[in-house]
Amino acid sequence: MPTTLHVTQPETTERRLERRFLLTEEVARMAMRTVSSHLSLARDDRPYQWSTTVYCDTYDWRAYQDAERGESLQLRFREYHRIRPDRVLAAARTWIELKEDTPNGSVKERFGMAAKHVPALLRGDDIPQLDGDALFSRGKKFIARGARPVVATQYNRIAYSGAQDRVRITADHNLMYLAVPWATNADTAVPARLGPVLAQEPNVIFEIKWFEEMPDWAARLLEWIEESAHDRRQSKFVVAMRHLLGLGSKAAS
Repeated sequence: MPTTLHVTQPETTERRLERRFLLTEEVARMAMRTVSSHLSLARDDRPYQWSTTVYCDTYDWRAYQDAERGESLQLRFREYHRIRPDRVLAAARTWIELKEDTPNGSVKERFGMAAKHVPALLRGDDIPQLDGDALFSRGKKFIARGARPVVATQYNRIAYSGAQDRVRITADHNLMYLAVPWATNADTAVPARLGPVLAQEPNVIFEIKWFEEMPDWAARLLEWIEESAHDRRQSKFVVAMRHLLGLGSKAAS
C-alpha cells in the first residue's frame, strides 16, 4: 500500500509541552492579536478553513480509557476543506497522525496518503515506508486490537507558529463533536459519513504548544489568560468520547 507522502515533524524526536484553555470570542481575539505580533501564520493551517479530525478507538475503548489517565496513543485522520463536509476520507490526500501523550509531553508523527487506502491500513496492511518506525510500530499494535474511527471534530482554526514550529499557538472556533458510524474495514467504507452531531462548543479552544522553554512573551500572555479563563486539560478526543458515551457532566469539565 503506497503512501503519497511521508512527513516527519520535529516533535517526533523530542517531547512537546501543551496548555489548553476555553476562551470567550472576545478574549480569544485579544490573545491572538498579541500572538500575531510575535509569530507568523502557520502555512499548514489556512485561516478559517474547516479542519476535520477523525479519531480511532478499539471496541473496549482502550484509547479513551488511557487518555483519561493522561497517557495514551492516538490514531487519527485529518483533512482540510473550504466548506464543512458531511463526509470524510474522501480526499486525494488524508493526513494520518499518531500522537503519544504522557504527563511529560507528547510526540507526534504525521504522514499523508490517499484516503482510499485507510481501510487497508485498518485491516493491518503494511506501509513499507514506515517499517522500523518506533511510534508506528505501536500504532500497528493498536490497529491489531481493532481500532476503527469512532468520533470526529470539526472546527475553524487560526494557527501561528515560530521557527521550525518550536512554538505553536492555535485558536479553534465553531468546534463540533460528531459520531462516526463506521461499520466495516472494506474498501467501500470510504468516503465515510459524519454524524450525528454530539455537541457544539460555544467558546474558543486556545492551545499553546512548545518545546523546551516557553518564550517570555508567551508566559506573560498565559498569566493574563489564567486570570479569567477556564483551564481545560482534556483533549478534544477525550471530550468527544465523553459525549459519545453519554458522560455529559464529565464532558463539560
